[in-house]
Amino acid sequence: MIHNDKSWIGDLLGGSLMGRESRIIAELLLNDPDEAMWQAQIIDENILQASSAKTASRYARTLKLRLMPLDKQALELIANGSESERLQLLLTALMLQSPVVTDFIATVLNPARQEFKDKLPGNCWDSFVEENQRQHPELAHFSDSSIQKMGSNLIKSLAEAGYLDTPRRRHLQTIFLLPEVAATLNRLGKADLIPVLEGRA
Repeated sequence: MIHNDKSWIGDLLGGSLMGRESRIIAELLLNDPDEAMWQAQIIDENILQASSAKTASRYARTLKLRLMPLDKQALELIANGSESERLQLLLTALMLQSPVVTDFIATVLNPARQEFKDKLPGNCWDSFVEENQRQHPELAHFSDSSIQKMGSNLIKSLAEAGYLDTPRRRHLQTIFLLPEVAATLNRLGKADLIPVLEGRA
């Protein structure tokens, strides 16, 4: 099936998991803010501690889009749970918003783990993009620099969630999906992502 829209890419250009900022936005969303309260917190109070109002608005918009598909229980875990719970849930949210991340994990990361490789090769993202250009012609709408930034954000997200040791070295790490994260996926009707996150698919 040939796709030609940007929903596969989603907001991968928006950044990596941004754990600190995501926790703050989750707390704000739990208060069900109206537009005036949202603007006051993001712009006037600068709760994200961004360098400019434009940057604050961009980060806030990106993270709101990622977190909105989650339910209240998941938002509470992101706001108040452990760092591991937060980061695994944020990776899950990124996968829901940007299916390209799910496909990368399923076709690049997990096969490498199953083959007991030590690390992901440096060109793994470039190879993935090349292999998917035919099925996803929307990739052609992005500049080379945007494509590279997507790859950087994806690799950094995998490192933040514990699947890789660092974005630079990309050594594969043993990871266990937390029961709270699996429960969230079951509640959201996204149980098909559980074996992907566990490295079984």
